Amino acid sequence: MRKKNFIVLFFLVIALTIGFAETTDKIQLQIQKIQELGKKEMMFASIASVCEDSVANLYVLDRMEHKVLKFSQDGELIQTFGQKGQGPGDYQNPHLLAFTPKGQIVVADELYNLTFLNEEGDFIKRTHLDGRLAVSFIGEDRFYGWIWGENHRSQVMVDGANKVLKNFFQVPFSAFSVSAPDESGRQVMFNYSREEFAPSLQFAHFGRYSAVGIGDRYDILILDENGETISHIRREILPDNFSKREKRYFEKDIGELGKERGWPRSIVRDIVKKIPDKKIYFSQILLTEKHVFVFRTKNDITEESGPIPVDIFLIKGEFLGTTHLPYMPLHISHSHIYFIRSDEEDNLYLEKATYKVLNNKSLD
Repeated sequence: MRKKNFIVLFFLVIALTIGFAETTDKIQLQIQKIQELGKKEMMFASIASVCEDSVANLYVLDRMEHKVLKFSQDGELIQTFGQKGQGPGDYQNPHLLAFTPKGQIVVADELYNLTFLNEEGDFIKRTHLDGRLAVSFIGEDRFYGWIWGENHRSQVMVDGANKVLKNFFQVPFSAFSVSAPDESGRQVMFNYSREEFAPSLQFAHFGRYSAVGIGDRYDILILDENGETISHIRREILPDNFSKREKRYFEKDIGELGKERGWPRSIVRDIVKKIPDKKIYFSQILLTEKHVFVFRTKNDITEESGPIPVDIFLIKGEFLGTTHLPYMPLHISHSHIYFIRSDEEDNLYLEKATYKVLNNKSLD
């Protein structure tokens, strides 16, 4: 299995090295690999998030090590900062980085806290948003998170005083959970959530803009730094159907997971019944100051590798076309695109590439 995976990895790296540019509807995402960060040094325990500052220095969040690594444009490690803890500049469950229009680095925790730092990693302030999960930065005094409702998860925007200013999309528990008694007779939730069919709450941020959405409908809101909606990203298309092979793949996965967790057979059957006929539209959104990239569900989810469809829009909502990438990127900036990669021994590193969006006019 490892040899097979290595062969696939080899050909994907070659594809990026020569510039991957597959296209439909006269749109291309032309990519050229330029750096491999942390590969020789085995520098990363994990790679959760990255961002660039105003001069294209790169910041990498290592979630497991609770630290941020800063690299120059040339890929040289400049400094590291942060640690696990509750003091100024410490993190508990860091999951996301952002670079603000005021030139600050934001380290967002899964649980409630946003830490603001200058570009040298010096502590500025911390914003605590009690009860908000997967918190993120939208703008000055505007923050994102999601909350548990009575029977759903809901996206919200709050201010610095933690007051809810807006509600966005919701995911009902019924989309991914089955409620049933456990061995002791207590009523508990049995969860099975696959991004290919269980709609997930989506958030992305870059510079002055943020995006919120949910994967089971093609309606994405683009927000400015005040949290106001400036455009709707929409496509009038139908989601793809699951093939019989893909459904069998899920059924097998659910059965194995049920055995591992000791689920009653009735729970396994109820979860299998939740597999819908249709896939969700997308599983990730990335955006820049100019473009919105919507990463659609793969044509065959049983394949570990394979082209990922990506719809590209202008930030104001105009659809440019659909192209494909060999694997999912972690971040896209003004001129760079980043991928998490691993070597034959499963050591993580970060692949940095330049990219260009070639639209109808530039291809004519």
